Amino acid sequence: MVLILLLMTSLFRPVRLQASEEGCLSGLCNPQIGDLMMGRAAQLSASSTCGLDGPQNYCIIGYLEEEKKCFSCDSTRPFDAQSNPNSHRIENVITTFEPERKMKWWQSENGVHEVSIRLDLETIFQFSHLVLTFKSFRPAAMLVERSQDSGRSWKVFRYFSEDCSLHFPQVPKQIADSIDDVVCDSRYSGSEPSTEGEVVLKALDPIFQIENPYAPHIQELITMTNLRINFTRLFTLGDTLLGRKRRNPQNKYYYALYDMVVRGSCFCNGHAALCTPANGRGDVFTTPGMVHGQCVCQHNTAGFNCERCKDMHYDSPWRPGGEDNPNICRRCNCYGHADSCHFDAARFDETRGVSGGVCDNCRNNREGAQCERCGAFTFQDPQRAIEDPSACIPCECSPLGSESGGLCDVQTGQCLCKENVEGQRCDRCKPGHFGLRPEDPLGCQQ
Repeated sequence: MVLILLLMTSLFRPVRLQASEEGCLSGLCNPQIGDLMMGRAAQLSASSTCGLDGPQNYCIIGYLEEEKKCFSCDSTRPFDAQSNPNSHRIENVITTFEPERKMKWWQSENGVHEVSIRLDLETIFQFSHLVLTFKSFRPAAMLVERSQDSGRSWKVFRYFSEDCSLHFPQVPKQIADSIDDVVCDSRYSGSEPSTEGEVVLKALDPIFQIENPYAPHIQELITMTNLRINFTRLFTLGDTLLGRKRRNPQNKYYYALYDMVVRGSCFCNGHAALCTPANGRGDVFTTPGMVHGQCVCQHNTAGFNCERCKDMHYDSPWRPGGEDNPNICRRCNCYGHADSCHFDAARFDETRGVSGGVCDNCRNNREGAQCERCGAFTFQDPQRAIEDPSACIPCECSPLGSESGGLCDVQTGQCLCKENVEGQRCDRCKPGHFGLRPEDPLGCQQ
């Protein structure tokens, strides 16, 4: 429990929006880590809970035949210290600092080996670590899984058993050789202590150095939308170990948890230090210290998890934030002649990283990747700035003496004249020539 208290100390620190935003402008953003269980009682479930259908008796090991050491579980109603202290629903495991904390716990039905606890999150979160504090013996075998697709598929974080070769013979290694190895941990499954024993799981083993926490293979390991703890084998002493036959031995074997802490943060790809409620889900107005899921994006990024550049900021490729480079999305330069743009990797490579943005649907007679030049049959007014909506002037070439359908030089406005024609608009014969006619391929006769 000391470990849980240390982990919880940062949960209720006030979040200053302005400071968080400023902290994102110069480097990697780090959202506040907290307990993902807070405010999510409705998103927490257990496959087995004692007393849900009515009172159920259970006993403490060593006192099975003494009535005063057997108790009743009645989870038909929520826990209340005065009116219903025997309710052991799953929401009791959410850690609080209430005086009656040790009076509350979750407990499974008697004698059921395979029991699961599941936390369903409303969006993807970054997982830090899990701490379970048991009231009963810790399980003889268990495993922890996570899903990244709202429960459609699952991957194992880690197996736990004092005898890994017995309960998980398919898991080949006891010690991880690489950061993504799935191993069986034997440290948290012994008979001691008989109560308040802990199981601790860290998303990333500290023995491995992580250079880039937002590298795709790292995010594959630590992001999740759901977490599931599967207890697969009860720790039992066995009747023969007690010296004589007992009645209903299963009554003293069950899982019971005081606390379950799931530490993590909103997942923002290094581009946000603050998150807000995601679609209004969770007990967002009543739970202090709740870790919300929708990122308040910085660095010109957008999306639920800041997973893309925001509109008009595709001049550089989107990348996750880094310690040395925040990878800010650069604004496209369309000179005010377009409302959207897209990233073009080929252009980015051709310009050696100077610009990769291509403006969409240039208006005001503009064209080019940045709407930087006048379109066909227009030219740049030298008296107007490139941003001016009226800067492109029609060529107005004479159909009598011009070629190419009336095109002109985009900078000077000089029309393309037939051989014997001259003038800005190709509207007069050269000296020594006469008879400007459209059907004459030379324009004028000598």
